[in-house]
Amino acid sequence: PNVVVTARLWVKDARFADFEAFEARAFQIMARHGAEIVRIEQDHAQVLRDGPHENETHVLRFPSREAFDAYRVDPELLEMSNLRAACILRTEVSLRQE
Repeated sequence: PNVVVTARLWVKDARFADFEAFEARAFQIMARHGAEIVRIEQDHAQVLRDGPHENETHVLRFPSREAFDAYRVDPELLEMSNLRAACILRTEVSLRQE
């Protein structure tokens, strides 16, 4: 069964360009694992303890849980961990089968 992934991402203030670069590369890697973007919602800025942040919600569909797990350990994605840490403050991920 397909797996629908909802990822809510909080982007660090002033790091949106870095986030867009990370996001573009991550979407390319996801595509190699059979994922498709269902929708992207740009939410309003939130003020958290350390300042203002934009947040986005990504809804993605992977062909299986195995495909999602393979994406998460893809060496190219793991190589981007420093870029991810530089631009993303927090992430919440939920999965459901379709």
